[in-house]
Amino acid sequence: MSNEKKSATLGMPHGTASNRLRKIVLFHLLKKLNENTCFKCQGIIEAVEDLSIEHKKPWEGISAELFWDIENIAFSHLNCNRPDRQFRKYTPEQAVTIRRDRTAQYMRDAYTADKRREKYERTGH
Repeated sequence: MSNEKKSATLGMPHGTASNRLRKIVLFHLLKKLNENTCFKCQGIIEAVEDLSIEHKKPWEGISAELFWDIENIAFSHLNCNRPDRQFRKYTPEQAVTIRRDRTAQYMRDAYTADKRREKYERTGH
């Protein structure tokens, strides 16, 4: 069967489907062996969509051996494996509240009645 026919049957490129299937099989085996624990937070990885494969020690620019070392591989939640995750000061809910408060304060400070009038005269809106 040609790749075009496979892609048409699967509704996505054959390579994409194959990689998804590998991840589903891996997650199934992790659950079966009770190994679906996040390396970062020690929580249970509940869904295949949350599964991320990561290196325990950084390998890039250091060693190709670390990349291939099976003992350097761990599993984590996708969100726990995000590089920016470690620098977050606030929970997502706190961040939304803080952003709203800062925006409201900016609007109070910077967007005065005179500026609204100027904009209206300039644009008609």
